[in-house]
Amino acid sequence: MTNLDEALLQILNDKQSGSIAILQQLTRGISLYLIRESDPIISLNNMHDRLPLMRGGLGHFAVVGHFLNELEQVIANNLKDLKSQEALFNFVNQYDARWKNANTEVSKLAADCIDCQNKTILLHSNSSVITSFFNTINSMNVKATILQTESRPENEGRYQALKLANLGFNVKYFVDTAAAFMMDEVDMMITGADQIHKNYFVNKIGTYALALLCREKNIPVFVLADSRKISNTEANPQTLHNIQRSGSDIWKSSPERVTPVNFYFEPIPTTLVKSFITEKEVIAPSELLG
Repeated sequence: MTNLDEALLQILNDKQSGSIAILQQLTRGISLYLIRESDPIISLNNMHDRLPLMRGGLGHFAVVGHFLNELEQVIANNLKDLKSQEALFNFVNQYDARWKNANTEVSKLAADCIDCQNKTILLHSNSSVITSFFNTINSMNVKATILQTESRPENEGRYQALKLANLGFNVKYFVDTAAAFMMDEVDMMITGADQIHKNYFVNKIGTYALALLCREKNIPVFVLADSRKISNTEANPQTLHNIQRSGSDIWKSSPERVTPVNFYFEPIPTTLVKSFITEKEVIAPSELLG
C-alpha cells in the first residue's frame, strides 16, 4: 500500500468533514505522494489507476468532481508524452492556490448581505464555509446566537458547535428531532451545499426537513457555496438513493428482518431557499441555470 492509498483510505473514512475539507485532504495527500515518489512513470500510472476509486468514493462532492476533471486531463496529457510528474505537482498546487480564498470571498459577500446582528441562526452538519462565515462576522463584532443540530448519525454537528464556540459564539446544541420545538427561536437558517442544480441542491440528510420547517415559520434559508458547486448539467436527484453509509452506523447489530438504511445526502428543492451566495454573486433560486 502506497502513502497515496493510505491517504485515500483515511479520506474515504472521514465522516465529519465537509466537501471543501475533504478536497483539501485529497490535494495534500496527492502532493505528498508526488514528493515521495521519485519515478515519474510509476507516479503518473498510480494516479491514473486510482482515479476510478476517487470518483467512486468522492465524486458526489461537486468540488472534488471539479478537481478530478482537471486532474484527469493533466494526467492524460503527461502519460501520453511520458513527461515527469512535475506538471502534475504544479497543477495540484496551482489548483489549491486558485481556490484557496473561495470560502473567504463567499463569507465576505454573505456578511455584506445577511444581517446577523443579535440574530439566532440555525445550522446543520459541519461545513468549512460556515466556519469561515462566522469567522468573518466575528471579526466584524457581530453578535449572534447559534442553534446547532447534532446531525445524526455521525454527530458532526458537535465539531462545528465546538469551532464556533471557540470563536466566542453562544451555541445551543440539540438532537435533530428537537428542531421543530426550537423553531420559535430561529431568525434564519444558513447552510452549505455539496451540489447546486437548477431545481434542487444537495446537502447532509436532515436539511430538507429543516428547510420545510423554515418555510412553515416564514424563516429565510441562505445557502453559502463557492461557484464550483453549481452545475449546469441535467441531474437526477434519485441517484442520491445510491449513496449510503454503512447501516451499522445507526444500528450496529440489527435483528433479523430489520434493515438499517443510512442515507447521508438528500436533494432539497431550491424553492425553499431565499438566496444562494457564492464568491461571485448572490443568486435567487429562479436565476439558477439549468
